[in-house]
Amino acid sequence: MLQDARASVHDETSAVQSVTRSQSRATSGSRTDLSTDDEANIKAKQASRSGKVKKSETLGNATGVAKGTVSRSRSAGAETLTAKQGTVRMKNINRFLTLSNCNFPSIIRGRFSRFSNFVKSGMESFVLSSTKMTTKPEERHEIIVCFLLILTGDKITDYFAYRFHTSQAILQLTEKGPEWAPLTQRYTCTVDKPKKESKLKGLKSFIAYSVTSSLSGIQVSRRYKHFDWLHEQMSAKYLLIPIPPLPEKQVAGRYEEDLIEHRKNILQLWVNKVCRHPVLSKSDVWIHFLTCTDEKQWKNGKRKAEKDEYVGGNFLHCVTVPTQSLDSNRAEHQVEGFARVVRSLDDSVRVMYDRVTETHKRLAGPYRSNWQKMAAAIAGLGHSFELDSSPTTYEKLLYLMFPKDENDASIWIRNQIVTAALKETAHVFHKIGDEHEESAKRDLDPLLDCLYSYKGLLAGMPDIVNVHKSAMSKLRENERLSMEGKVSTAEADRIRTRVDSISYAVLAEIEFQHRERGEDFKRMMATYLERQAAFYDGIGKQLAALAVLFKNA
Repeated sequence: MLQDARASVHDETSAVQSVTRSQSRATSGSRTDLSTDDEANIKAKQASRSGKVKKSETLGNATGVAKGTVSRSRSAGAETLTAKQGTVRMKNINRFLTLSNCNFPSIIRGRFSRFSNFVKSGMESFVLSSTKMTTKPEERHEIIVCFLLILTGDKITDYFAYRFHTSQAILQLTEKGPEWAPLTQRYTCTVDKPKKESKLKGLKSFIAYSVTSSLSGIQVSRRYKHFDWLHEQMSAKYLLIPIPPLPEKQVAGRYEEDLIEHRKNILQLWVNKVCRHPVLSKSDVWIHFLTCTDEKQWKNGKRKAEKDEYVGGNFLHCVTVPTQSLDSNRAEHQVEGFARVVRSLDDSVRVMYDRVTETHKRLAGPYRSNWQKMAAAIAGLGHSFELDSSPTTYEKLLYLMFPKDENDASIWIRNQIVTAALKETAHVFHKIGDEHEESAKRDLDPLLDCLYSYKGLLAGMPDIVNVHKSAMSKLRENERLSMEGKVSTAEADRIRTRVDSISYAVLAEIEFQHRERGEDFKRMMATYLERQAAFYDGIGKQLAALAVLFKNA
């Protein structure tokens, strides 16, 4: 009996380790890596080897592995949550694990591991209609199907036919696809005025940021940990929406001016993304974050958000989708195409981030150094000109008043002008070297921040694709069981409707991300190239002015 218990514990512990490893984020810089604590595994193994643990105790330890605390790497860094914070993160997951064991047909859910993300997030419970909600949703979101009025025809001249109202062109109404209902009122949010504050009579200090929304005009003070808490809540609630990354949490040098400015810039990018999203911008927890100024109300709002039932898969109860059924094959094809785009973008953005980082280092290092070395060389040349046997003041006067040769005076004056021009050139070259370092901060830092933010956004998209794949797998299994008569027609229709809701949400988010990508890179590259053009134009003007000095000598 004891040997059977040991074997059972070993098999289940190995299975849990395998599943948790497979569920961890593979992409570096991921915003919500999940990995179970290894301490429970070690204890279970030691107890199993010693033979001092009873069967019930060993099984309890094995189950404890799945309920261990969770560590989460932040936007880009090795920082992890404490055990207390990890416990808060696990509350939703444990609640979903309980819900997933409700009395729906075991024949349908038997092929999914209870440790898979599809199950832990509550998506399986949503698909199988097993979740019993005790409150009504306070948030409501809608997905609409948009149509395009396009020009059809076999010839390129059809465009001109349409333009000049001839009969050769035909206008056709074509379905564009699902989209989130657009925002009725757009607004912006600013993060500024970072200020060092303290509490507990100065025992604890931190940086607080002023956050102001154009929607309400209310100015609130928020710390980094408040942003981090908000990120956690949004990541848990909006499973099918990739949440942008926060700046990494650093302890060393956290009060340095450059670090504070860098963190403020990324936080600004983060709130910009949230404000533009048609779902996140209307989130109750986000509005609470923007508008709450009272400490007591803030804590009450936090507790309310942490007890929210409509998180993970249950969030789809808050979404109204079109009644029209989706073509599952077409939806799956669209999601697979999006996954290929994400993989390619992930590689491309990483390469670009590395190249821009290298250019940043070169501008502040070798490029600046080369210009200033040239400045030193030109300054040395000018000094050599000064060491030439210059005439005395009396001789200068004689040259000017009674030149032996008509070119004597002009030669001396020309040499003096060339010497002065060399000194000015050395000064300008040294200044241009400093401008390269300034350009790295002014032009490349914003570009790197944007790439960092987008890189973190891409890291969350594979999980959305995997959830949709699991939903499609559940749908195919449901159709097979329905054909075999093992599932009633009504139950099969309900499952198909729920899977359609997932597909609608995923396709709506894909459409939004496609549109946002174009806008993001348009702004990012336009700003970068505009600043680079101004930088090199300034260098060109300075060099042109130096050339005029030598021409006029």
